[in-house]
Amino acid sequence: MRVPLFYTFVKSPFESLEPFTAKIQEGMDVLKQAVRAYIDGDEERFDKLSEKVCQIEHEADKIKRRIRNSLPKGIFMPVDRFQFFSLIKELDQILDSAEDIVVWLSFKQGVVLKEVRKEFLALLEISTSSVPILMKAIHLLPRAVGFIKRDKRLLKEIIREVRQKEWESDQIAQCIVKTIFSLPKLDSVIVIEGQGVDCLTIHHLLETTKYVGNIADHAENAADIIRVMIAE
Repeated sequence: MRVPLFYTFVKSPFESLEPFTAKIQEGMDVLKQAVRAYIDGDEERFDKLSEKVCQIEHEADKIKRRIRNSLPKGIFMPVDRFQFFSLIKELDQILDSAEDIVVWLSFKQGVVLKEVRKEFLALLEISTSSVPILMKAIHLLPRAVGFIKRDKRLLKEIIREVRQKEWESDQIAQCIVKTIFSLPKLDSVIVIEGQGVDCLTIHHLLETTKYVGNIADHAENAADIIRVMIAE
């Protein structure tokens, strides 16, 4: 019996994710360099790296569209179609968050209070470190779909690692907020080394903290989708 064309099989959709995930990891590396340049007050380097982050995000968007266009309705897929596209969306939002960070930082010349600088860099490191762990899960996913119990168990362990990184980033972000709100005040103005720090600077730093934490949030969301994909 002839199989209708729209019920055709194609190569594993997971293969198409490889260049996409490579762009995401590249974006994380450049983002970290950009934020450090911002903290160091190196505006020229920050501008160049910020532009590169935005370029990587644009290139990843093109790859995302190619993936979607290569999987028309009727294509047989080893996982639920909606879940697969939801995974792509969360992966895309990781790079969107990276772009959000550099664009937001560019609005105000660099001020990261020394009282939270160490914690802020730790937040950046922990939040972005969730991404390569997530990439390990995506690499393993094709072998965990189906009846390979050993790979499923290993994948679940990796997913737990991603969730742990998200939890750690939340704790650091909360610590930053608490530290900022506990700084000495004079007439409702935060005072650092005898000088007042304007509310706009504080707001800018708090929003940046939120944007950095969003990377780990989206990594965890992607990991949760993978967990549903392999659910028994």
